[in-house]
Amino acid sequence: MKKLFAVMLAVVLTMTLAGAAMAAKPATFTTSYHQAQFQWRASAPLPSGTWSPLYRNSTDSSDFRLTGNVLHTAWSYSPVVTDLTGESTVYTYDKKSDRWIEKEGTVSYRYVPGYGDYAIVNYFRGFLEFGGAPSADSLEHGVAYQWVYLLAPQAVPPSLQYAIWDDTMDAWLIGFSIYLWDPTTTTQSYTMQFPDPFIKPGPASNYDPLDL
Repeated sequence: MKKLFAVMLAVVLTMTLAGAAMAAKPATFTTSYHQAQFQWRASAPLPSGTWSPLYRNSTDSSDFRLTGNVLHTAWSYSPVVTDLTGESTVYTYDKKSDRWIEKEGTVSYRYVPGYGDYAIVNYFRGFLEFGGAPSADSLEHGVAYQWVYLLAPQAVPPSLQYAIWDDTMDAWLIGFSIYLWDPTTTTQSYTMQFPDPFIKPGPASNYDPLDL
């Protein structure tokens, strides 16, 4: 969706969806929604118990383009990062679940002022749900999970006090977020427990590990 805050950069991550749907003709539309974000940054210890949202009921909108059975997504960052790759990702329609599923979304970049000359990799998992064919008024729910890793050596810890070295990912975990999208007619009142044990971005097929 739109205006996702990139963990540890304190920047806005904008997602524009170019879509594919069950319609016979390509079509474009804009849909508005409420967004909630739960965010952990490695400047603080991992939460225990209830996890407070960064915000809820933030109104935003996204542009869609319907072309088939695949939703193509483009991400952009501000302020400007370097070596940005993977900003295009894919949501695929799954008939069994009636969801548009993002099983593998990876965006990488460098932000030297904040983290030195090391790559930062964002892993995204999640889904979108529409009431029938996607349209300006048919978005029912959406979820995105975001993990942020700094690809610095274990011997070179980041300046963030609570960054966690991950042997499986061979990188430093510096942030984690969950985004939830609902119609603007919905008042978001989400609360949730921080995942314990902590979940990781693999396997990619597990697009909704917390059943949100």
